[in-house]
Amino acid sequence: MTLKKLFTLLLAALLLCSCAQSKQNADPDPTPAAEPAPGDETAPPEEDGDDFSSYMPSADYDGYTFCILKSGDITWCLDEVWAESVTGDAYKDAIYNRNSRIEDRFNITISQYEGDVNGAIKSSVTAGDDAYAIAYPSLSGAASLGAQDLLVDLKMIDAFRFDMPWWDAAAADYLTIADRLFFAENEINIQYDEATWVLFFNKNLIGQYLLESPYELVRENGWTMDKMHALMTTVAHDEDGNGSMNAPEDYFGFSTHWSSYVGLLAGAGESLVCLNDEGGYASNLASERVLLIAEKINTIINDNTATVIPGRFRGASASNNEWAINTFYNGHSLFYGEVIGKFADLREMENDFGLIPFPKFEPEQEYYTCEVLTSALAYVMPRSVLDKERSANITEGLAIDSHGDFMNAYLDTTITGKSIRDEDSREMLQIIFEYRVYDLGDIFGWANIVSIFQSAVDSGGETFASLAKKIGKSFAKSASGTLDAYRAASGQ
Repeated sequence: MTLKKLFTLLLAALLLCSCAQSKQNADPDPTPAAEPAPGDETAPPEEDGDDFSSYMPSADYDGYTFCILKSGDITWCLDEVWAESVTGDAYKDAIYNRNSRIEDRFNITISQYEGDVNGAIKSSVTAGDDAYAIAYPSLSGAASLGAQDLLVDLKMIDAFRFDMPWWDAAAADYLTIADRLFFAENEINIQYDEATWVLFFNKNLIGQYLLESPYELVRENGWTMDKMHALMTTVAHDEDGNGSMNAPEDYFGFSTHWSSYVGLLAGAGESLVCLNDEGGYASNLASERVLLIAEKINTIINDNTATVIPGRFRGASASNNEWAINTFYNGHSLFYGEVIGKFADLREMENDFGLIPFPKFEPEQEYYTCEVLTSALAYVMPRSVLDKERSANITEGLAIDSHGDFMNAYLDTTITGKSIRDEDSREMLQIIFEYRVYDLGDIFGWANIVSIFQSAVDSGGETFASLAKKIGKSFAKSASGTLDAYRAASGQ
């Protein structure tokens, strides 16, 4: 079976799972194939599972310039939506060829403008200048733009099929706030794949210490926070014998940065927020299960002899994330917590490495879940767009076409050909993509809950419970303000 087929099946599984829980109603299926005429015993041909051509819109837009607004290139990931020409790079050439096909299909020109996305959208909507057809701010930026009534409610647009595999159905579900969907994820820009949180592990150290295979632990539902910490402490040791643990000389179990607090929480199947009885959002920190998970996170993150985190060691500032990757890259850490986009920085790593999801809290947890970082780019349509149907049709065309050669170039060449080193990691990547999650507390930053959570984890025990209780009212007020703003926004 080809990798393309594997990911088609994966996305179908995601579709079934997400739609079963989705707050949206799926669009009706396209018109079914005609029944054979009487006497005609020839059955209609089976539809190719990879062929979505029947969904592709078509129109003549008379040379319209479809301008995509995005931020400048992000150094740690692939985030391109436009390419000037064919260069021989499979990924960028696939973008160019995709855009060229859509230009021909709709008689348009696709262009790109890079700059301050949030500022540009605000200026465009205020001036009503219809400068940008679609845009890609960060998830957190899009959340703010929605509250300012600067974005189109994507649920109002009939052309969009959020239940189809060129959209991330999970994102459409998580990001629907007050029954409004101001931002979503589709395959025109796959940076949200790159921004998915994962664990890399050093295969050489696994073999050297005769440790259990992380791949088998994942497959057998044995990959838990307790197991991760046990493997970490087995490897960590004072290599230079000076009586203290220092990066990069000594060996560690886990190197990462501050996002692992929420990454570990997401892996344990929890989030910073939960739905309340009124259909709004409440802090989830007072949950008994979250308290138990926080204790495990504390054990992992604050193990000063096993974990490398910025600011902890000699010469490492609190903002210097290079210490984490360098410790892993140089073979001195068993695990490395980062996003998939960091694959590119590991391609020349001498030690062999693999890829797995973040651990579960307990074996009984149903799924492995990996968070999409709040810095991931999100698809939006500025409210200044005059012909929203036109922008939607072109968007859908680009997204459908992206599900073919573009995604194959990303998965087959960029990830598999250049980064993944074994078949097991391909399998793990499917698990990671299948149940990724979006944490609204992280995205919206209500009541500074991320920092509060980190401080509470570090404090532990009774202090955690106290901080969790203390944030409740301020969080509810902050989240309620956002919901009110979303309900009041026209979204048109």
